Amino acid sequence: MPKGLSERDFLLQTDWREERIGRIGSEPWLLACDSFYTDFENGGIYCALVPNEAIDLVLSRPSWDLSKGDGLPGCSVYYRGGKEAVSYHRFGDDSGIEPLIIYRTYHGICDSHLELSEEYRHFHNLYHNTTDQEFIKIGDDGTEVVVGRLLDSTRMELRLREVRQFLAIKGMHLAVFFDVVRFSQIEPEKIGPEGSPVDFQDGLVSYSFHVSPCDFALRRGHRSFSRLLGKKLIPPLPKDQSGMWPYQEREEKYEEFIIDVDENGAPVTYTCNPDLLANYFGANPEAPHYLTPVFFRREVLAKYYANPEKYSVEDGYLRCAGLWGLRMDNDHPDYTVVFLGDLGRDIPHSEQLYWRSFNTLPDGGVSEVCFRRAFLGQFADPNTPDLRFKHIFEHLQQRWQELFGWQLFLPLSDEDLHLYTALRVPLTNDQAEFDSQVLALTKVLVDSINEKRLVVELGGTEADERGISKLERYLEQHQLPERANCIAFLRDLQGLRSSGVAHRKGRNYDKVSARFGIGERGLGEVFEGILSQAADLVAAFSKLLPTDQS
Repeated sequence: MPKGLSERDFLLQTDWREERIGRIGSEPWLLACDSFYTDFENGGIYCALVPNEAIDLVLSRPSWDLSKGDGLPGCSVYYRGGKEAVSYHRFGDDSGIEPLIIYRTYHGICDSHLELSEEYRHFHNLYHNTTDQEFIKIGDDGTEVVVGRLLDSTRMELRLREVRQFLAIKGMHLAVFFDVVRFSQIEPEKIGPEGSPVDFQDGLVSYSFHVSPCDFALRRGHRSFSRLLGKKLIPPLPKDQSGMWPYQEREEKYEEFIIDVDENGAPVTYTCNPDLLANYFGANPEAPHYLTPVFFRREVLAKYYANPEKYSVEDGYLRCAGLWGLRMDNDHPDYTVVFLGDLGRDIPHSEQLYWRSFNTLPDGGVSEVCFRRAFLGQFADPNTPDLRFKHIFEHLQQRWQELFGWQLFLPLSDEDLHLYTALRVPLTNDQAEFDSQVLALTKVLVDSINEKRLVVELGGTEADERGISKLERYLEQHQLPERANCIAFLRDLQGLRSSGVAHRKGRNYDKVSARFGIGERGLGEVFEGILSQAADLVAAFSKLLPTDQS
């Protein structure tokens, strides 16, 4: 029994009649399907799509217009001119009423379950996360919003705004049906006039209510029961306020970014709207140029590195799946730099707001690499240690495979690929970020050594020989001049991971960290040096490629 209700109010269902019906369609989330059964109560909630022209008919009767399990495709048979004819009905009849949630049953052979209308899922392009049983809408900027939840096999809730958007474009109302039966030990005659049968219809609400003696064989001990049967219709949003194409707001929004400082050192800002900027074709000659560099703290990329399933931070480019991409200068040693016009042209307003929070005063110009690429039209390899390492590493892997038919370093598994994707010069001096980057680089260069193939190339293995030792013998066999430095670096990197990242930091960590200069420099600078050594190592391995075209 709900808290705060007397047995009399429980039987009269005052909570439903005075509150719960009113809340249907007025809260952010709508319970669109439910079933419940206790010793004192049973019933359910369901819904259906109702054509706007059928509203008066639907409200004229409290009964459900679509039962759970109905609304599926089927045929009807009738006779015309003495001959049998068959008609197909997509939703079971010609009433125009459609299910939004479909109750699927399989005659007890398979478990019953709820299914959200395919049209609704397609309309909003919803992704069904079957692990969490959530329906997710992905915005144009890549944001993910949960708009539906399957709570269990009998309950589903939907976010109301998306429901009303669907109704607006489809030209329908949503009827939310309810049927609640409650049992009590109160004699019906003791209820008084409040227990008299009621047929209620006001606005978009219609229901019947009555209290009767309980003579159900399965409900012995109860003297009375009440039943509330009815519906409430939820209207669509006005089409011009639905936010759906072609009715959504067409006005584009653009942020202002710092592009200069005035004579007092105060920041000067300007819009990133590309239509209001100067260009090389004479547009807006008094305005800043489209290619005005805008500076951001390097931490702006942390959000994207942290979610490699959605974002890809590449050499000179940031990508959000197939939604948007932004050219950038991430080869700059101190900042991430983006041209003013690109900010307005290439990323949605929500992303502009995010970037604006990392905007800082201009400090010089773009990197040499960016200048050569953007203004001179030249090919230029990256200079920053992380981009340089990835550039050389990927070239080595590709050429090694082409020339020898195998790879020196095994590709990472899908579960570990994010470690390589997020490999970078640390954006902060945080110990946790440093440790995660050491772990990632070790996974790429040490754990991924192709030991099985090295054994084949070496003609066998020696006692207690591990991956680095096998690689060392291979390099000796091929007389690589830098092999001693390469092997020493890999052993130190493995030692840094083993003594400081994978286990508690102790004396061994102190020894190996001293070799990398930890404690003498910031952790970000230290790992930048480690990445530089890693790039040099891979460059040295490239000398084993007999026809290398780099």
